[in-house]
Amino acid sequence: MPHPGKKPPKPLPLARVFETDPRIAAWTARLKEEAALTTIVRSQLPRALAERVRVADVRETVLELAVAAGAVAATVRQRSPDLAAALRREGWHFTEIRIRVQVRGEAAPEQKTVARQMDTRSSSLFDLARTLPEGPLRAALDRWSRRARGRASG
Repeated sequence: MPHPGKKPPKPLPLARVFETDPRIAAWTARLKEEAALTTIVRSQLPRALAERVRVADVRETVLELAVAAGAVAATVRQRSPDLAAALRREGWHFTEIRIRVQVRGEAAPEQKTVARQMDTRSSSLFDLARTLPEGPLRAALDRWSRRARGRASG
């Protein structure tokens, strides 16, 4: 319970919390490092291929890349000497580049919506048309009923 007359401490801004908490600061630094490395790696690959590659982990002298498919992995493996050279030019010295295929789960396929077919035997509108007195509403429902059943309107 706070002392009477003493204001509670002001909450820290979120950015300050990120800077001062050691675990969050380490995570943020790692994220920035991986983003910088991903940018370098992607700059060395054709655009269509680059979009499917990201840095997954950095451990001392081992760089681990995650790719979206086996074919992408094979192409990146072929280019790994060029990637290592580009990274060295940028000040990163890796002795090994590992590539792992990390297939992302796809969203559930969209269900096709089947157009509801009018069943002429059970439609309450068809039943209603038969019970209405002669008039414009009954005539309109009769025309609609004939069209729904595939007959020409009269």
